[in-house]
Amino acid sequence: LAIAQAGIIFAEKLFEETKKFADQRKVWAPKGAPDTFLSSLPHLKYLFAEADERLQRLTRFCDVVEKRLSKVLTDRSIPSADLVEAIGVCKVSSIEDSIELCHRLKQEVGSYGLMDGTGFEHVDFLQCCKFAEGDSRILSQKMARDTMKAFKSGNPLKDDNVKQACVNLAAGLASSKVNPLVAWNEQWKLVYKLAEAVRESHIREAVGPLNMSKL
Repeated sequence: LAIAQAGIIFAEKLFEETKKFADQRKVWAPKGAPDTFLSSLPHLKYLFAEADERLQRLTRFCDVVEKRLSKVLTDRSIPSADLVEAIGVCKVSSIEDSIELCHRLKQEVGSYGLMDGTGFEHVDFLQCCKFAEGDSRILSQKMARDTMKAFKSGNPLKDDNVKQACVNLAAGLASSKVNPLVAWNEQWKLVYKLAEAVRESHIREAVGPLNMSKL
């Protein structure tokens, strides 16, 4: 959880400092037109809004999971499989989203993204987070594996998107003529699609869907 929260804080700070720069950076405008600033360009304006909504949503989710974990630790009980998976979701989603958003931001701010002192020079911190306390790929594989086991055992899956991802992966595995391990690797795209659906299911159940009306 600490790694997930650290990744979110890093991304939020980078966006905050970059917006300060973009709010003051003038861009070309026709003669006689009012001053136009980098942050007002539609694609960058959208990115700032998208990052704010996604990172705030992940923060709320991490807070929910932290409270669940705190209760378990206080009670000295064993965390449920669902809570363990939710902690993994915090780690993977927070870091992967932060990496994606920070990379997209760098593409939109020109040479500012290459300058020392902007925060972009420390973005590899997120890469360290990606592999700390469980590689994101391995955690995603485990989510997909455990969900497929539940699906094949007939255990009810609450989320329709997760169910459909299981159906798609099961069909892909069934069509393969090789041993199960090789077939699983062959269907790696569907494996990660399932893991993505599982992560989104956890987040949506805890804090609701992404509010696209703000974007």
